[in-house]
Amino acid sequence: MWVAEHTGDGGVASGGAWDRLPTVLTVACEGGGDVRVTMSQESQIAAFSVDCPADEAGVGSVTMDPGVVRPGSFVIGVDASADNIRWALTVTQPES
Repeated sequence: MWVAEHTGDGGVASGGAWDRLPTVLTVACEGGGDVRVTMSQESQIAAFSVDCPADEAGVGSVTMDPGVVRPGSFVIGVDASADNIRWALTVTQPES
């Protein structure tokens, strides 16, 4: 999954994931402030914050072991500390 760019609060929902691979959630942002990122499947399975410098990209990531993300849909929420913060995210399940 890839969200190219969004400004302010937001999020995304996915139709599915596989439980036999690790899952990597990465967020990049800029604009001054920070974003709080959560990933949920019935309950929260990941949460972290990313500092968003005013003049360059800040990047944060979390890697979840196989089985943490269960088969099925998931939701990612991004809570920005200011409406002008721009962010993008990816969710990948690398095979190696």
